[in-house]
Amino acid sequence: MKTKCNPLKLNETRFLKRARKQDGRYVKRYFFSNGLGASVVCHDHSYGGHAGYFELALLKYPHKTDPEMTCEIVQNEHPIKERHGVSDVWGWLDFHDVASILQEIRNYNTGDYWINERTD
Repeated sequence: MKTKCNPLKLNETRFLKRARKQDGRYVKRYFFSNGLGASVVCHDHSYGGHAGYFELALLKYPHKTDPEMTCEIVQNEHPIKERHGVSDVWGWLDFHDVASILQEIRNYNTGDYWINERTD
């Protein structure tokens, strides 16, 4: 009997080149196989960044594209954002909050999946 494999997984993560530890800037993007992603930042101009907390924005991107070039922040209402009572971005998050929201984004059923198979 054939079993289904869970297609939900992390396609890739990227640190932005302009983000450097010595500048106190942390910017990392997560892209999942369901076409959603997240931008996690911590710097002086992010919500809570001056106190060491993180800000997270929900992203979406079309499959089979470079997500860094095609991703957009989800500006309109989305069930994940509604569930948390967020209209724009999450702010003042600690590591556990970020991990929890990333898992929720990863597990959200968009009904459309694509796994970035690397041939390295």
